[in-house]
Amino acid sequence: MKNECCIYLLSYCFLFIFSINAQAQLQLPDIFSEHMVLQRNIPIPVWGTTNASALVEVTLDSHKITVKSDDNGNWKATLPAMKAGGAYVLSISSENQTVQIIDIYIGEVWICSGQSNMEWPLHQTTEGSIEIPKANSPLIRLFHFKKKHDTYKTPYSVEQLEAFSEGAFFYQPRWTLSAPETAGMFSGVGYYFGRALYDSLNIPIGLIQVAVGGSPCQSWVSKEALASHPQLKHLVDGEQPWITSEIIHPWLAERAKENWAKAIVEKNRPLPGHPFAPSYLFDSAIKLIAPYTIRGVIWYQGESNATHPLSYPAMMQMLVTSWRDLWGQGDFPFYFTQLPKIGNRNLWAEFREEQQRCLSNTNTGMIVTIDQGHPTDVHPKEKKVIGHRLAHLALAETYNKNIEAESPMLRSYHWANATHKIVLHFKSTYDGLSVKNDSLPKGFYLQGYIKEGSLETIIAPENILLIKDEVVLTYPVNFIPVKVKYAWASYPDNNVINSAGLPLAPFRIELGGNN
Repeated sequence: MKNECCIYLLSYCFLFIFSINAQAQLQLPDIFSEHMVLQRNIPIPVWGTTNASALVEVTLDSHKITVKSDDNGNWKATLPAMKAGGAYVLSISSENQTVQIIDIYIGEVWICSGQSNMEWPLHQTTEGSIEIPKANSPLIRLFHFKKKHDTYKTPYSVEQLEAFSEGAFFYQPRWTLSAPETAGMFSGVGYYFGRALYDSLNIPIGLIQVAVGGSPCQSWVSKEALASHPQLKHLVDGEQPWITSEIIHPWLAERAKENWAKAIVEKNRPLPGHPFAPSYLFDSAIKLIAPYTIRGVIWYQGESNATHPLSYPAMMQMLVTSWRDLWGQGDFPFYFTQLPKIGNRNLWAEFREEQQRCLSNTNTGMIVTIDQGHPTDVHPKEKKVIGHRLAHLALAETYNKNIEAESPMLRSYHWANATHKIVLHFKSTYDGLSVKNDSLPKGFYLQGYIKEGSLETIIAPENILLIKDEVVLTYPVNFIPVKVKYAWASYPDNNVINSAGLPLAPFRIELGGNN
């Protein structure tokens, strides 16, 4: 009898363990969870793992699709596009196991990514205390990649270093409803952006925050994309450690070494994992959510690349390309933020110029923030204006709303040397250019030589005249201009706007005809 009991207990334990293992076979990525928002009007991919060569049935509303997993148990089903609405239940069944995900809505989904100014939480923004009590918005859904550990000046433990090297840098994320306790910790820029979209479109909004303070652009780019670009391939080809690259911000290398203090870093030995390493965040975060269907991306990043402006267009080109390739969803919108003002930063004017060059990428847009910023703080607290400008750009360009959303930018110029005038022509002026607060125009400077002199100098124009979409600069008779600059400093004094109140983008012109 005793032996029979032991056999019974062993059999029961075996069946219990087998049952647990069987239940664990059907698995979905974290992005599929209760309260999620699926992108409207685009076919909806659903994917996961189960047993090898198993049938998987996926049902959403009246749509049902059956697919078969491959030899490794991977499967993917693509449901038809749906209009905005809900709530729905997503049901996935395979081999007597069913997973049901409830409270699903169809709406608009955006990724909010970048470094610390995108990560900056709503509760630390200027108007956070006003916005947070109003954040009970059940049709705004948040998916927040939260870091397990910060990138402060502290050594990581051996356990942390091992986890980071395996890509385990974030907690397991889940969709949540917008509420004071969830929105307060979410990206301020992202929340203001999503709230503005919701108020205008009146449909469910899903926001995916995946941003890491201090992270350089190359951390978010795939290895394949970096390796394909001659200017960037050295970051991943293994011929030199990434921290010794000539285009790496010195602060990044210093901080990584501080975090690695307890690690053994030897020559010819792989470096430990780090969120600043090339492709690290692409592999440990971005790959986990694709091809979850999205409308587009908003991006606020650049501070950690600003010491090497000339490499940034290549970084951004590869960033946009690698994300679009990963999603396989076409050239979805990618809207980014030009860096605002700050004092005591070298090359920020040049970096903003290179950011503007990134507009050459298809279906991209840039908001200008040269009227924002702080003299000493790289984290200005006024994030509502950033989120709203990004939202207005999306509403105008993606949703075809009649909104004046673009800052004026230089289109062309004419140098009338005989009359000592330089005429600048601008686009996106709408009803014309003006001066903020009705003061005199500020921010224009001429660089050149006093006639017959050899010393180069910088002067303000004698007169600045704004005429709708033109600015006429008059300079002294005895002055030979070679350059024109506007808002060309890390913290410029500038005030020209268009009729929508958006700031004129910084620029510089190299005048020809002096050689």
